[in-house]
Amino acid sequence: MLQRYMELGGPLMWPLWLCSLVLVGVLLERLWSVGVRAKLLGRPTPRERLTWHRRGLAFFTDVPPSLGLLGTVLGVVQSFNLVNGRIDSQTMAAGLGVACMTTVFGLIIAIVATVSRYGLDWLIGPDPEPSQPAAVPASSVKPAAVAEAKPNPTAAKGGAA
Repeated sequence: MLQRYMELGGPLMWPLWLCSLVLVGVLLERLWSVGVRAKLLGRPTPRERLTWHRRGLAFFTDVPPSLGLLGTVLGVVQSFNLVNGRIDSQTMAAGLGVACMTTVFGLIIAIVATVSRYGLDWLIGPDPEPSQPAAVPASSVKPAAVAEAKPNPTAAKGGAA
């Protein structure tokens, strides 16, 4: 069945298939790092390692739908390809099949990555407060209303010089 989808989707199904396999690997690693190791076993994991998925899963929410869109465009171009001056129904059907399959697979990968990211964010919890820069002593900072105003020499002479 998968082989049929691969044939129907055309050559762009291979990069989509590769994206889906890498996504499964990333999700298994996240399940281990975030779920099993951190939550069940209670082993501390550095915060930046826990939140790695926020950067890593962004690839899978952007690239596979783009590949699917490219497959759609190529499929539509292929479906309207003229053979000997007239439209061939088999060529048209194959082209529309490519368009549909690549779009569907690209969107499925992106949806799984997006839902997984939200689930992982829920497991980890909110981001810690960003570290604040070193505090400036309050005595060296003057509020704008209290700051001394410099006199305007033109205002004292009646406006024009």
